[in-house]
Amino acid sequence: MSDSSTRRAKVRAAVIAYFVLFNVLAALPTPGTASAERLAQPFEQAELQRWSALLQAMGMDIEPNRLAESYLTFSLAVDRARALLLAPIEGWMWLTQTAQSWRLFGTPDQYANALTITAHAAGQSSVLYESRNPARRWNAALLEYRRIRAAYNPTRGGPPHTYPALSERLSEQIFESMPEVERVSVAFLQSRVALPGETPDPARSEAHALEFSRP
Repeated sequence: MSDSSTRRAKVRAAVIAYFVLFNVLAALPTPGTASAERLAQPFEQAELQRWSALLQAMGMDIEPNRLAESYLTFSLAVDRARALLLAPIEGWMWLTQTAQSWRLFGTPDQYANALTITAHAAGQSSVLYESRNPARRWNAALLEYRRIRAAYNPTRGGPPHTYPALSERLSEQIFESMPEVERVSVAFLQSRVALPGETPDPARSEAHALEFSRP
């Protein structure tokens, strides 16, 4: 092997190692988005109380407020360290749209969301699909594919921006395959998540509802 070929191989290996290193750093889990306002909410306060009691049972005397302060300090330090480590490649990740962040769940969501798709025809309504309902499975293979779930699963701030367009496309599929359907409703049924020891609340409310009429 010639010297020029050897140098090219070394340069190529160095470039690959450079990007692999930063890819690994970018993929490391983070504590999630934390704020004092979020930790002040009732559900998060109950979680802090529970963890404080657990730690105290293990001999660590830490009150919920101090536990919240420690978590916020730790989370901020991790975010700053991550930003500093990724600074050399931040421009490249923005240019190629290859940024990746695996954030851990700092606290559980207060509400569980079930996607529902309902067809309306001749004064009758039929729920075609409902998350986690084995009797309502229309297009379930598509809707439960992880990349499709990411296009509609809501967070605390609501559904992603892709939710309306996906819902419209699903309604078009229903109109094409079911000539009798006049309208299609897409929404989420929200139910409160019960903490350990609590009695589950059966009440569910509708949120982020969209409706489409046949063209």
